[in-house]
Amino acid sequence: MMIKKIVVVGAGTMGHGIAEVAALSGFKVGLIDISWDFLNRAKDRITESVTRLYEKGQIKEKVEDILGRMEFNTSYDIAKDADFAIEAVPENLELKKNVFKSLDDITPSHTILATNTSSIPISDIAEATKRKDKVIGMHFFNPPVIMKLVEVIPSKYTSDEVTNLTIELAKKMNKIPVKLKYEIPGFVSNRIFIRLLQEACREVENGEGSIEEVDSAARNKLKLPMGLFELADYVGLDVVVDIWNVLVTRGTPDVKCSIYKNKVAERSLGVKSGKGFYTYPAPGKYMKVQLPNESKVDPAKLISLAVNEASWMIENEIVSAKDIDTVMIYGFNFPKGLLEMADELGLDNVYAYLKDIYAKGYDAYRPTNLLEKMIKEGKLGKKSGEGFYKY
Repeated sequence: MMIKKIVVVGAGTMGHGIAEVAALSGFKVGLIDISWDFLNRAKDRITESVTRLYEKGQIKEKVEDILGRMEFNTSYDIAKDADFAIEAVPENLELKKNVFKSLDDITPSHTILATNTSSIPISDIAEATKRKDKVIGMHFFNPPVIMKLVEVIPSKYTSDEVTNLTIELAKKMNKIPVKLKYEIPGFVSNRIFIRLLQEACREVENGEGSIEEVDSAARNKLKLPMGLFELADYVGLDVVVDIWNVLVTRGTPDVKCSIYKNKVAERSLGVKSGKGFYTYPAPGKYMKVQLPNESKVDPAKLISLAVNEASWMIENEIVSAKDIDTVMIYGFNFPKGLLEMADELGLDNVYAYLKDIYAKGYDAYRPTNLLEKMIKEGKLGKKSGEGFYKY
């Protein structure tokens, strides 16, 4: 199947970014939203962004030629000749189902319907259509024009052909696709992200380090672009709590922690409200947080729960170690992969922290069978010549 026209539903930050990526990649593009206000604002932002790319010499094609491939409308009629549709509306299952019903009714029978959801199961969305085999998850990262990663998530209904076409499309859009074998709540990115935030929270609430010390260890020892609480502020603490709730209600073992929920309750949502764990110059204006250079927080402990989660995904053959590291490098701007970090810090150290915290009554920290096996076989990471990778 040749994909010539892509339709995006939802003209917000993600939607207009995905539409721009599609247009930059040479596709005809339709962008749909409920109001012309949203659409006009999206058109202005796309024009601004494409102009900037052209002026910097990052693209050769003329701005008017790229914009000439795009149409904007409040009606689904522009999806009548679409080959591929991507939904990018807010994270609300009923809203998404309504979008998929509309797309199902109006698009040709060959059209693939993708969702940009970051947490809702693809199967639940697919059930709103008469083409469940042609529905797939295609999770872009913010901002879509800059971030290279796309998670490709087949549901229990998705055909292999649709999965392969979606991977090819991501590559044509100059993205790096990571395919999950099957869908799990939160996919790879948000499962790892929330596990990092949970351990950060556990350490603070148990007095093992302050918020600033945890973030200093993340930034100065692990060399992450942001501290973990700083990253939570940047994403939005309401968004963090929403993703956390989705994971827990769908069976992921929880970690007792109240500081994120407390911030949301007092409407301190992070950068978007001007204040979260840190204070920012103005609502929506991010500025790098000042942190101490020294920290007593051990980076091996800080990543322990996330590494355990990653090993669970490998054990269940959802993704490979390399896939997980690709997600963290291209989705979160990590300087190197999470599992590469674990190998360098020593899997015996990570394992010892997991055993210790698990013994204190935290079920989520129970080391996976895979980690137990690796430790028994002496695969401790770089120092032993093999861990998640061979050296």
